[in-house]
Amino acid sequence: MIGELVERWHRGWIAADGLTSEHRDGHLVVHVNRPHRVFEWIATDDAETAALAAVVAASAEPNWLSVPTHSPEKVIAELEAAGLVVARPDETFMRRDLAGHPAPEPPAGYVVEVTGDAVIGVRVLADGEVAASGLMAVVGEDAVAHRIETAETHRRRGLGSVVMGALITEALARGAVTGLLFASTDGVHLYRRLGWEKISDLVVAQNAVSP
Repeated sequence: MIGELVERWHRGWIAADGLTSEHRDGHLVVHVNRPHRVFEWIATDDAETAALAAVVAASAEPNWLSVPTHSPEKVIAELEAAGLVVARPDETFMRRDLAGHPAPEPPAGYVVEVTGDAVIGVRVLADGEVAASGLMAVVGEDAVAHRIETAETHRRRGLGSVVMGALITEALARGAVTGLLFASTDGVHLYRRLGWEKISDLVVAQNAVSP
């Protein structure tokens, strides 16, 4: 079940970021093509962890490995045994049925700007300054949230909820039914308040190759 959801999530991520992907020896690989992360390998079954970790550890370029799992301690041990550096040990893979998702209005002094079609962009502006923003890619009936960010000087004002609500309102209008996202340690609290549920833990590691 996790593997299918991971595949669906990744299709939204690459659409949102304008990336491509492939299955290499049966494993899912995203072409990130950035100096610090050339490829990101994504496990669709945590039983793949040791084999994938060995491949990523042996690669000549900076590569990452993301492993959704119900056994994060076991996965971390396998990653470290292969020589990888665990960069994000406690992220979360989440989902939500989009119907009925909260969509709060922005606080006084803020306005919401929406752009895009299959990839929706939302910015919350204060006097022309971007206070919060996010992307959501709609692929079939799935909507995948990406880069949900609030500027430090505008935090604790509910802007993350405003961004998510605006994105999902637009995604529903485009036929989306299910939301998927990978949440950071900080972001997971926001999504739980908005009714998102945990699918699994997520462990992210990288090899020791410098850009």
